[in-house]
Amino acid sequence: MIGSISCAAILAVRNEARHIHRILSEFIGQGIDVVVIDNDSTDETTTICRQYLGKGVLFMERVAWTGCFDLSAQLAAKKAVAARLDHDWLIHTDADEWMQSPRPGETLLDGIRRVSAQGYNAINFEEFVFLPVNDGSKPGIHYEREMCHYYFFEPRKNRLMRAWQRNADLSNRASGGHRLAGDKLNVSAEPFVLRHYIALSQQDALNKYLGRAFSATDLSKNWHGNRLALTKEQLRLPRKERLKKLPEWDSREFDRTDPKRKHFWEWDEPVNST
Repeated sequence: MIGSISCAAILAVRNEARHIHRILSEFIGQGIDVVVIDNDSTDETTTICRQYLGKGVLFMERVAWTGCFDLSAQLAAKKAVAARLDHDWLIHTDADEWMQSPRPGETLLDGIRRVSAQGYNAINFEEFVFLPVNDGSKPGIHYEREMCHYYFFEPRKNRLMRAWQRNADLSNRASGGHRLAGDKLNVSAEPFVLRHYIALSQQDALNKYLGRAFSATDLSKNWHGNRLALTKEQLRLPRKERLKKLPEWDSREFDRTDPKRKHFWEWDEPVNST
């Protein structure tokens, strides 16, 4: 029975107060349970998450902050959490993302149920990176309604296999959480949508990536190569003329022409001078 399929999203966070209400309410509102792994947040993130305990957030775990971004530790923690769950499907996600079915009117959970009924055990997500194009001020609490400019980020096909059937014996740890591997892997031919709100303002981009340190374990795996030693000049946001725009904020009519192989900080195209 399609309707009986359950799903849980596993979310690792650190200082994501600006995103956490939105992502939790999105998942919970459509019947997807959530487990939060907190990386010693120092803002209101953990306080907000605790408000959802027993109301869609099943439980919270902690990964100690060691002074650097450690994706390897996060993925190991997510694997341990997954072993405790009995849901049919699992989702690997980040707080600054919004995951959707590509079909208007269909929730993410209903889309997963449909794909599962078709015999697939994994879903790939196409990434659309949203950026602010206003005068530099920070978007409001409902930033997803204000930010309609984006670029289609596709370095390669099938690079974000972020939802999968729990009992299919699949793993994403070798790929840094991007691609799944396993003998039983059967990815749906229909990609879903991942909206990535990578920066909410110019200052947010600088705070997020300027001087970011990564764990030695991650670096030994050649991860994060395009985020190493970024400069203030590289992180200047692109002009809106270089971006695509949705007709409405909640539209799923994305333009997939001219896919970007690199993120904006590696573009050769002109950027804002401010």
